[in-house]
Amino acid sequence: MKHRRKRKLRRWAVVSIAIAAAVIIALCIITHFTLRLTLRGDPHVFQQVNETYVDPGADAVLTNRILPFLHQKAEVKTSGTVNVDEKGLYTIQYEAGKGRYHKRAERIVEVRDYHTPEITLTSNPDAYTPYNHDYQEEGYSASDSTDGDLTGSVSVTTDGQYMKYTVRNSAGNYAVAVRRIVYDDREAPVLSFGDGGDDSDVTVFAGTTYDPGVTALDDSEDDVTNKIEMDGSVDTSTPGDYTVTYTVSDSYGHSTAITRTVHVIPVPQNHSGREDAKTIYLTFDDGPSDNTRRLLDILDQYNVKATFFTTGRGDDSLIGEEYRRGHTVAVHTETHNYAQIYASTDAYWADFNRQNARVFQQTGSYASLMRFPGGSSNTVSANYCSGIMSTLTQQASAKGLHYFDWNVSSGDAGNIDSADQVFDNITNGISSVSARGYPAVVLQHDTKSFSVDAVSRVIEWGLANGYHFEKLGDNSFTAHHHINN
Repeated sequence: MKHRRKRKLRRWAVVSIAIAAAVIIALCIITHFTLRLTLRGDPHVFQQVNETYVDPGADAVLTNRILPFLHQKAEVKTSGTVNVDEKGLYTIQYEAGKGRYHKRAERIVEVRDYHTPEITLTSNPDAYTPYNHDYQEEGYSASDSTDGDLTGSVSVTTDGQYMKYTVRNSAGNYAVAVRRIVYDDREAPVLSFGDGGDDSDVTVFAGTTYDPGVTALDDSEDDVTNKIEMDGSVDTSTPGDYTVTYTVSDSYGHSTAITRTVHVIPVPQNHSGREDAKTIYLTFDDGPSDNTRRLLDILDQYNVKATFFTTGRGDDSLIGEEYRRGHTVAVHTETHNYAQIYASTDAYWADFNRQNARVFQQTGSYASLMRFPGGSSNTVSANYCSGIMSTLTQQASAKGLHYFDWNVSSGDAGNIDSADQVFDNITNGISSVSARGYPAVVLQHDTKSFSVDAVSRVIEWGLANGYHFEKLGDNSFTAHHHINN
């Protein structure tokens, strides 16, 4: 009996211990849970300004630390806002809870402009830069998602081989683009003739000098005129046809050759002595000058006579030379000082008489032809004496003098400075007045060397087109202007 009671007590002890152990184990399992809150993504993220922010979120799981397979998802609540229109730091908070378990976490969102600008280079695949020349920009543009057009802020530098384009936006972000410069020589030199003739054919008068004024330009070496080689010759003393070939090569294997036929013809005769719509009166103001003797030689070469309206500002002996070579010597002014000569009629005639005395001293006779400074139509005289031109023109007639204006202007007293422009102005003007049935009274200034340079071409053009040249006389066409003062 006693042994049975002991065995029974032992069984209850074992059971009690087992139950206690089970309770202890159960309590451990129940109390050893943890709530894990994990951010998706980094805890500090960067957000581009003005672009939509999408929060990656977070995950929460309640997990038993002893038996990890025992777990359960927990709800995560998010709070906080991100203003993507305003740069700065923003905090997003995450909170999860399950029963008595709670967890918090946060994420820092930094709103800033981290985009770099974009540079676009315009490029022509066939473009190149000639050797020895600077790169000619093909074009570029720059833009930024925040700042807009940044083309004007692009910095361009070069080391001679590459072009480097750099731009920075307001956030301090840089963009760089690089272009390689392609150097090459693909063009042959270009030959040009400055004598007004065609490349393949030109006509010159016998007794003149054949000077083609040939030049050569190369895209890489610029002026290569000194490399021109000439094959053939022209004898301007003997009429006939001559063939001349001009060849020029650059340093890169390109060459150009032009063969030119030069027609040397006799100088047409200037059939003078009449006045009609084909008459040209060449007149020169403001001389004599350093160019006058050269001008006289040109006129002699073509047996053309002209008219010189002289001043007191040059070498008086050239006035006598003009007279001895058969030209008309007339009076322009001694001083050409508008304020002085147009102060009064007395002042004008005093100036006129002093200049005419010079003419008398050099030619032995007084001039009866004259030209008012600025022409009879000038308005500058009104600044000094109202109505003086009306009075002076009447007084000139009363004195037996003949004043001349012009109906063709070379423009050499204006803003032109080349013989080509003078030639065009004169020949166009002559053609115009001739078509209306009038002789051409041409105004030039022998003080302008480039204007004198055009005279031989004007004469050759006139003779070749059926015109004849005369010097002015008392009964010549006066080409009077309308009097404005």
